[in-house]
Amino acid sequence: MVQPFILISILVFVLIVLGALIAVAIVIRNSSGDTTYNDQESHPQGYWIGIGMSIGAGFGVALGLFFDNLVLGIAIGAAIGVSIGAALEQKNKDSLRPLGEQERKMQTWGIAAGVLILLVLAGIFTFLLFVRMQ
Repeated sequence: MVQPFILISILVFVLIVLGALIAVAIVIRNSSGDTTYNDQESHPQGYWIGIGMSIGAGFGVALGLFFDNLVLGIAIGAAIGVSIGAALEQKNKDSLRPLGEQERKMQTWGIAAGVLILLVLAGIFTFLLFVRMQ
């Protein structure tokens, strides 16, 4: 019989792969349309914060592995990255443009999908915790 945590880790892996495939499909579908903005000149609002957070989380993984606490390392790295991203956003505020309608829709769907995946995973892990306690 397969251990529940192995089964859950396989399920999480499948969900991550499916999420990545959906994201790639959305980007490919939306990249065929005309954009009215020149990507070389301007970035949408929040661009630098996203870049800073992702780079900070990457450094946070290394920090977490070093201190043997991955979750804390990612949280600290992401917080530092958001701070750096906000500073870069303020520095480059002249080259930022408001989000377009399509970008706003994609952002809304991305947030909704992320919250849904988070709730599903929290429910699964809560269920496993109760099963393991018995």
